[in-house]
Amino acid sequence: MRGDLGSLYDAHADRLYAYCWSLVGDQLAAAAVGDTFSAAVHQPPRGDSVLWLYSLSRTACADRGAFTGELAVQGGMLFADPDPLLRAAAGLRSDHREVLLLWAGEWLEPHDIARVLGIAPDTVLQLLAAARTRLERAVLDILMRGTAQPRLDLIAAFEKGRLPRLLARRAPAHAPGWLRDRVL
Repeated sequence: MRGDLGSLYDAHADRLYAYCWSLVGDQLAAAAVGDTFSAAVHQPPRGDSVLWLYSLSRTACADRGAFTGELAVQGGMLFADPDPLLRAAAGLRSDHREVLLLWAGEWLEPHDIARVLGIAPDTVLQLLAAARTRLERAVLDILMRGTAQPRLDLIAAFEKGRLPRLLARRAPAHAPGWLRDRVL
């Protein structure tokens, strides 16, 4: 699978990195992606290769405490960027960040998200609604308390109901360049 691993990495590493970033933050995302591709070598794909990779990534993030509330990040910060939207997102439950990024980033449709998470599609829709509401409340709280500088993009996204899409755009666009060499 070594030759296939390079093309698999090139095709999916950036989105998998952003996905892992949404679950375990800046400091642990690269290690989770590395573990994803390491597992890919040892576990043959079951069904759709994209969903299989997301499932492997989810497991790698779970192994790092993504769903236990016990992430071991230095300084206790999930995201290093002081961006108020990222601060609001960091306060969400990890499964809420997860469904928001997968859906709003237009990476997966709700029925595919359901397959990755192992839940029913209607449950994904309920999670999305709850996550969206909680993100809006957290952002509103931050805006009401004031920020160091006016965040017009955040205000506009809030007013237009586009906070999840703005959050998806704030996710890293690319995996770190050094990660490819380490994985392959």
